[in-house]
Amino acid sequence: MTRRPLKALALTLGSALLALATIAPALATTTERFVLDDADSLAAGRLERTAVHSDGRVTIGPALERVALPDDVALVYSSARAADGTIYLGTGNDGKIFRVRGTTVELHAATGQLLVAALTLGEGGALYAGTSPEGRIYRVAADGQLTELPRPDGVEHVWDLAYDARRGTLYAATGPEGRVYAFDRGGRASVRWDSTASHVMSLALAPDGTLYAGTSDDALVVRIDDAGRVSVVHDFDGNEITALALRAGVLAVAANDFPDPPAITSAHAKTQSGPSTRAPRPRPGKGRIWRVGTDGRAERVFAQDEGHVTSLAFLDDGTIVAGTGHDGRIVRVAPDRSTSTWIDVDERQVLDVSFGAGPGYFVTGDGAALYRVTAGRPSDAAWHSKVLDARFVARWGQLAWRGDGQLALSTRSGNTATPDETWSEWSAELNANGPVRSPPARFLEVRARFTRDPDAVLRAVTVYFLPQNQRAYVTEVRLEGPNKAATDRMRAERQSDVPDASTSYKLAWSVENPDGDRLRYRLRYRAEGQRIWREILRSDHVLTQTHHEWQTEAIPDGFYVVRVEASDELDNPRTLALTDHRDSEPIRIDNHAPRVEELRFAQGRLSGRAVDALGPIARLEYAVDGGEWIAFFPADDLFDTATERFEIDLSSLAPGEHVVSVRATDASGNPASAEALIRR
Repeated sequence: MTRRPLKALALTLGSALLALATIAPALATTTERFVLDDADSLAAGRLERTAVHSDGRVTIGPALERVALPDDVALVYSSARAADGTIYLGTGNDGKIFRVRGTTVELHAATGQLLVAALTLGEGGALYAGTSPEGRIYRVAADGQLTELPRPDGVEHVWDLAYDARRGTLYAATGPEGRVYAFDRGGRASVRWDSTASHVMSLALAPDGTLYAGTSDDALVVRIDDAGRVSVVHDFDGNEITALALRAGVLAVAANDFPDPPAITSAHAKTQSGPSTRAPRPRPGKGRIWRVGTDGRAERVFAQDEGHVTSLAFLDDGTIVAGTGHDGRIVRVAPDRSTSTWIDVDERQVLDVSFGAGPGYFVTGDGAALYRVTAGRPSDAAWHSKVLDARFVARWGQLAWRGDGQLALSTRSGNTATPDETWSEWSAELNANGPVRSPPARFLEVRARFTRDPDAVLRAVTVYFLPQNQRAYVTEVRLEGPNKAATDRMRAERQSDVPDASTSYKLAWSVENPDGDRLRYRLRYRAEGQRIWREILRSDHVLTQTHHEWQTEAIPDGFYVVRVEASDELDNPRTLALTDHRDSEPIRIDNHAPRVEELRFAQGRLSGRAVDALGPIARLEYAVDGGEWIAFFPADDLFDTATERFEIDLSSLAPGEHVVSVRATDASGNPASAEALIRR
């Protein structure tokens, strides 16, 4: 008997994670390739009766027989097989038990509960069923009649059952008070182990009556001997021991680490009587399989970060078989620690597996079904790559592969991440390396069929392609540095401090570059109102940075528009190169100082005017006899034109000669001054 995760109900819909294609890094539009040549990349696709081994081989997998269940069955969560081959299935969401003989499926019993979480067989073929969330245990007669065993106080979930035929004792792993109960032949219950965990999740019974139990929270596995003595086997990483399997003294352990552990009744609040609450996990957990040898040594033999391990079983040769809660897969771990993705079905979750005692079978959720592993080899075995993403529409080149035996490879393409009716049909098959025969598109899928040679092996697949060149877009052209402050001052509602003058204008621009090509920039300018563009850079200047210091000493004052052109010619042939450009807002260039003129002194007042070619005048100051500069306003009190008249009251000066300097500064920070010799 194997167990599934504590939060299986919240995970019935599964979690299909789209694997990204392995693309050789490229920063330009050039020939690229997808390379699938290891176990991870080869197993990331879809397997139809094929298996992917840890050494990077793809081979034919086992043959399967699918037995469909009634449409109203959401998932098969537990199972048990009788000596005559009859299989019993515990289901949700209506808590029904089905009996399967051959391909005949019939309702055996209805518990009235939400979920039949555990099944096991007892003496004389008696069937026991544990349920959730009311934590009831039933003895199910051959005719489907239910007899409920006494329900211990505080039990809300029965996660696993194990029957000891030597003593006629039924063991039950329960929560949320983390106990293992023992029921004798008369149905009387006693506590076999009272843990400090919230839930005891899984059980495994040795032939000598030794009971193993795995918990939630601290992921602890303990051994309970005949006398009831408890010893710790191992404290595993993770937060849930979901499944245990035992063979010849070797223990297999599924230790999962869920990223968002459910909120449950406190592990130490043994007196609480209210129901426990569980928050749905947002995604499957990380799964680890450990093997504990007869010497007590615990070794991790398998790990995956995309999906937890739901169930375990042993094959006769000591190979561990594990169902996973991700993409409906079964993995195998051989005694030498080599692994394989052995089975892949359409349903998203494998919730229980049974191997070793008769033909193997497994059951699924997120699509309820029973699968039998049958003798012989499948006749329709095929390997599908993950959907390969070229990022943009691409022209496909050569399809090459390595392997042994006869394989037939074909492709299909489309512009949606998931193949649908808009994709092309499968291309004609290739029996040797050759050009891809699918139309240009962004996405590609490769299929290898093993129908001609059951002993064929696929080892690596490479697809060459040329992505369509993508245009880089100039999204903004802007001015930075001191002259930006001058421009901002002109646009502001209130005038701020006058900036320092500079003839160097720092241009900068932003670019969207979808395919990462190297870009060359060309800069041009024109006067506002003109049509003629003039070059800022020499023709042999290759500018690849997104900024440039524009020297403007020789440019007349005025407003100018700057154009930035981006070209990907550095990484593309001339016939395929693309360009884009964007113009700046008008940029104010003012490199010439104003003039201070017409200074006259009369009746104690110095008058004159400040004149600028572009304007406006932004500041006026005067100094007497080399003293401090004193700011003053123009005659109309407004700095708003290129010519400003002014008068300075000097009537308070001491009698005698004085030198008065007048300084005018324009909006770009260009200063000019003049002096007047006056007599009081």
